[in-house]
Amino acid sequence: MPNNNKNQKYFLESLGCPRNLVDSEFFAGLTEQGGYKQTENPAEADLIIINTCGFIKDAKEESIERILELLEFKKNIPGCRLIVTGCLVQRYQSGLQKSIPEVDHFVDLKDFKNFAELLALPDFLMQRSSLEPLPYAYLRISDGCDNCCSYCAIPAIRGKVKSESTATLIEEAKSLADKGIKELIITAMDITQYGKDLPSSNNLQKLLDKLTAITGIEWVRLLYLHPAHITPDLLYLIKDNHKICQYLDIPIQHINDRILRNMNRKITRQEIEKLINMIRDILPGAALRTTLITGFPGETEEEFKELVEFVKVTRFNRLGVFQYSRETGTAAYGLQGQVHHQTALRRKRELTELHNSISEELLKSFIGQTVEVLIDTESADSSFLLEGRTRYDAPEIDGMVFIKTGKGNVGDIVRIKIDESLQHDLIGHIAVEAQ
Repeated sequence: MPNNNKNQKYFLESLGCPRNLVDSEFFAGLTEQGGYKQTENPAEADLIIINTCGFIKDAKEESIERILELLEFKKNIPGCRLIVTGCLVQRYQSGLQKSIPEVDHFVDLKDFKNFAELLALPDFLMQRSSLEPLPYAYLRISDGCDNCCSYCAIPAIRGKVKSESTATLIEEAKSLADKGIKELIITAMDITQYGKDLPSSNNLQKLLDKLTAITGIEWVRLLYLHPAHITPDLLYLIKDNHKICQYLDIPIQHINDRILRNMNRKITRQEIEKLINMIRDILPGAALRTTLITGFPGETEEEFKELVEFVKVTRFNRLGVFQYSRETGTAAYGLQGQVHHQTALRRKRELTELHNSISEELLKSFIGQTVEVLIDTESADSSFLLEGRTRYDAPEIDGMVFIKTGKGNVGDIVRIKIDESLQHDLIGHIAVEAQ
């Protein structure tokens, strides 16, 4: 491999979802093959890379704002190059080139070959390089999506489902385990679609059997399961395999049948309720996470209240609420009855406040219990020593466990006695140290 940039540094910023982070880690791997060393300070970088998100309005605005901020660093570093890639580039490359000509290179989504050429890498290996020293990593098992929800631009950006081969995923997971990764987070636009484009012998359950057999991987977490595709077989696998966290991230988006139909969610309220009852019957201790959208075109106050009542009754452990974003190129863009953004925002706040109170109440039941916690990091808060998560919490989007006393290291799985609960987080001490 060429090493023409031995003493040069790169800064890489990854915006958006965990799936984008996987791409970013491959870009980082290529950059390091080119001889660059990573820095966390863009002011000292010879190469600045930003992997953007272009999913919804807020994400697009954040991406553009950050590009402009990074350009200010570039101006003050002689010879520094700025490379922009990701979903925003995939959607709006020609417009970006015209409006931000100061960017040195725009690289299409996952165009690793072109990126390698920019680094003068005639030969390269597709290897990931972690951007942070964490005990967990994401394993993207497929890209693209065939669900075609009417509000979503992902199929237009990333195309139809394309599953990675099982052999490739096992090799990647083993490599992550060799680097000390304890928690493998399985992600895709919809992980239940895995294998539909592969020979019939491949599916999510068979993949999970093989991933959980890898030495060193202690927890496996499942993110993004479409409610229309969850089967009893999958739930029983989670029940019987201790490595798979009893945590299900199931975005339902709404509960009103008319809204669900207009969203093209391919599921009804009755079917969602049946699914939740089945999950709680097979996995009574499982944590349920969902996401909801407020202000979808035509959503009436009565339909919103129906959603509020459903959340009150269902009492999800974790819940995220998004305000509808009208995206060009989606089927929902032209729907009648666009809801005023202030109305959508009010509804978002009401649901968020409702969930906050539910979460606070549910977490009180943990006080006095001893639970397994994966230590993610040393605490930046002087009141605590360490911070970690239970099996019931995904990184960045869910709650934390703040650890007051005891001995442990990042990457350890320890037993924590819970002393206090907050709205979304827990506080405790190490009761049993890692073996």
